[in-house]
Amino acid sequence: MSKQLAVIKSKLNCPKLNISGLLLIVIDKEVSRIIGANGVFVSGEHLKNARTNISSIDFIEAINVASQQYAVQKEYVDVIKNYLLQRIDQKIIQSLLNNVEKNTIAAVNEVQRIIKTALNIDIIDVYSEFDSISNAEYNEIIIAQKIDTLTLAQQVEIAARYYDNDTLLTERAIKNNKQDIGITVLYINSHQFNGIAFCFVNCTTRKMLYCICWLDDPDVVQSEVKAGDSLYDLFSRIVKAAERTNRFTPVQHEIQSNLWKIDIDALIHAVEHEASGIASQLFASLLQKFKDIQVRAELHRIDVIRFHMLYNPSQFDKKEIKQGDSTFDKKLVAVDLVLSPTSGKKVSQLQKGDLIYVLIDTSTPYGYDVAKTLNLINNNKNTPIEAEVYSVNYNKKKGYTLFVKITESLYGKATEEQDIKVKMKLSTNIDEEETSSKVSLIIGLIAGLIVIAILLFILLT
Repeated sequence: MSKQLAVIKSKLNCPKLNISGLLLIVIDKEVSRIIGANGVFVSGEHLKNARTNISSIDFIEAINVASQQYAVQKEYVDVIKNYLLQRIDQKIIQSLLNNVEKNTIAAVNEVQRIIKTALNIDIIDVYSEFDSISNAEYNEIIIAQKIDTLTLAQQVEIAARYYDNDTLLTERAIKNNKQDIGITVLYINSHQFNGIAFCFVNCTTRKMLYCICWLDDPDVVQSEVKAGDSLYDLFSRIVKAAERTNRFTPVQHEIQSNLWKIDIDALIHAVEHEASGIASQLFASLLQKFKDIQVRAELHRIDVIRFHMLYNPSQFDKKEIKQGDSTFDKKLVAVDLVLSPTSGKKVSQLQKGDLIYVLIDTSTPYGYDVAKTLNLINNNKNTPIEAEVYSVNYNKKKGYTLFVKITESLYGKATEEQDIKVKMKLSTNIDEEETSSKVSLIIGLIAGLIVIAILLFILLT
């Protein structure tokens, strides 16, 4: 099961101070620590009869609504927050959690005592209910709080990147709370491996945002999928698992590359009509070249702000190369150019079809796996490989970007700021010819000296 957090939902009423309020406390049970506290106090008894038997997310929403509708007494919330986060130690929390499990009345009284002490008041009515939530649900709570503090302009600034920087389109989507982001979860099964993939599309711009895939032995994958998992919990584990290297990693990257080729319009149609069967067929057809693969798709939708905050696409933007994806519809790996300062050819002079030497960048698990598959790792050392120049592009800010063909299904990408000399396929032969010429010259000189010496010897004798 996903990690569970303890939640205390309390409603408070204090006629003496003429205030009433709502308070949410979140506790990490593993370390007995309060990790969050949020609430509102308002003038009068408006919140005296508020409901507490609702979900934590709805309770947060009730706090937000109350903050907008009534005269807020912010100082009381600040006092309680500071007391909870600074004065409540592990021993008190452990006692409270123990009472929540075994003696609810004692737990309710304990919460009331804490509130009284925090506010330094002897009479206040506190009614509490206790619940458990997952990390994903808590993240939803945090996100709800963050979104509530954002202005429309700030939300547009966050979301515009997903709408081709069209601010009017972005603003319209936010105002209408459009569930523009489609999430497809693929469960991939075969006799050899199982896997899970996530694909994110923007249904308005009709673009794929990104895909991530993970494959492993069936029992390993099944151990990662927990009953009752939230979508966020599952996604978080898949992201971490996909970084690990195993015997199916090459297939994993090939499948991930193929996911980008999906018929985007057909997929969006399936998302908009909640047609998971159609989506399953689309991906099954796309991956049919992989024998014995069965695919099942689940479809979800989310608004762009929550998508950005929950699924954090920026983690993928940090990668210079999208593993398994390129403009060639081939696998792409980062490479370094092998230099030859004396007999090499400048990057600016390279042409399509030239044969050069490159080193696979093994600093990432993907690159290391590629180099290992190509038998380039010898005695723990990375050896160069011959590659064919595919294209050379120049940008004043970034320098030179080279794409090279390593195999029929694998391309490499290298970036160089300077116009350096690169080792060519023929450079070895040239060096051999130069060396041979030098040896011939030396032999000729020696032979000439010998002839001269013989002639001098004859003349002198």
